[in-house]
Amino acid sequence: MKNYSYTFNAFDKPLRIFGDWAPCLKDMRSWYAMPPFEGSKTPELTLEITGVDREGMEKLLELPAEEYKTRSGIIITNQNFDFSTYIDGLRQWTDYAGVGRIMLDYDKGSAVSMLCSEAMLPTYQKYLFADYPLDKLLTSRGIFSMHASCASVGGKGIAFTGNSGAGKSTAAFALMQKGMPILTDEKLFIFKEAGYSAGSISDIIKVRYDVISRFFAKPGSCPEYDVIAGEHYLKLGGSKASAWQNRAPLKVLCMLEQTGLPKTEVRAINPIKLAGGLFPVTITAVSPQFRAAKFDFIMEMVENIECRLVKFGTDMDDFAAKIEELAETI
Repeated sequence: MKNYSYTFNAFDKPLRIFGDWAPCLKDMRSWYAMPPFEGSKTPELTLEITGVDREGMEKLLELPAEEYKTRSGIIITNQNFDFSTYIDGLRQWTDYAGVGRIMLDYDKGSAVSMLCSEAMLPTYQKYLFADYPLDKLLTSRGIFSMHASCASVGGKGIAFTGNSGAGKSTAAFALMQKGMPILTDEKLFIFKEAGYSAGSISDIIKVRYDVISRFFAKPGSCPEYDVIAGEHYLKLGGSKASAWQNRAPLKVLCMLEQTGLPKTEVRAINPIKLAGGLFPVTITAVSPQFRAAKFDFIMEMVENIECRLVKFGTDMDDFAAKIEELAETI
């Protein structure tokens, strides 16, 4: 098997991703849009993605006893796969039955993903065996993922959260159409850096065909990375229009509420009300001390950043103008 090795700059932390599992690793520079890390500094975070047979996986990445199991269920990808999560102190395991297994060592800043089957499509493998452990490693270093979209408006990060279906992706795409680069349409990383900074690790978004026809109708505006079951994975950073950027100073956090009316309204809001919208991917099956750290970070952030309620109208031109006005006042 061919060996692969990449060293990325993950928000100023050197990250090495390596191994021999080609379905995940052969195009990792396309999947991630993090810049390469310059210099000879020892990686602070490492992620190994390697292929083994099932017998080898049981020997090399043995699961702990049942008493350490914290969660189990079914993950739906191109097939349904049973999964279980185990936590023992600063180590965490996730087993995807018949496909592979992940072990994270938070103290060492390392993760190992072992795969023993190609039953899961490569794009889903990247989500589960690369994105998932990387998310957890970044959490352990004070870089927290939030359930939010974000655009850079006049160089200022404006993030949008809310309940499922509130319009987070639509808001980001509407601003992108007006020439405002987006960071992400779904999962945003936030960390402290002379205030709060926001960023993303990938420029690939997942959209349905109706969204493409509405926001990406111009031929060749965004290259396709993959198409699975009618869902299109678009690579924003590959567009000539520079529709994506890696990070921005976070200045405003907005909670979206759809009204069905044409015009958008921007109002003051109690910051605590925004916290709930950030939780779906924020408080997950992770070591208890880091789960508590995420919660504390969110509660402190909403008290120290500009927060607004955006009554999201159907007129996208009006919405974009209101958000530009908001950015100018911050």
